[in-house]
Amino acid sequence: MSEFCTRVETETSPEETWRRLWDLDRHTAVIPLTTVTPHPPATRLGAGVGFTGRTALGSLGFDDVMRVVEWSPPSDAASGRAVVDKVGRVVGGRIEVTVASLRHGSRVTWRQTVRLPWLPRPLRWIEALAARVMAPGYRRAIRTLLA
Repeated sequence: MSEFCTRVETETSPEETWRRLWDLDRHTAVIPLTTVTPHPPATRLGAGVGFTGRTALGSLGFDDVMRVVEWSPPSDAASGRAVVDKVGRVVGGRIEVTVASLRHGSRVTWRQTVRLPWLPRPLRWIEALAARVMAPGYRRAIRTLLA
């Protein structure tokens, strides 16, 4: 398993940053070729809720299946924190996100492990390469989500 971490600062409040960051419709609008939906009966994210990002071009695609493990939105007294397990057959790992208050806005720290469960053990070095390739794309997506 490999990991990357990206940090993004914004002028929006921690509460607004959290709302934008976890709005699944915004993810669908921002991430190319991907539709993100919560698993019924959920209509929004929270602890225990599953959701899927379906990335496809025509009939070729894959599902990135995830489940929210921890969900603590920011408050006046504390930073927000979410933990999401990626439990799909194609992409696995964990996402840990914090939203902290700054003097004039907030900071998002997005830490993600990347696991490709279908990859044979001798080729696990590809996970590190995937993490390096994914990091700039995630940073760009997070900035767009927060705009």
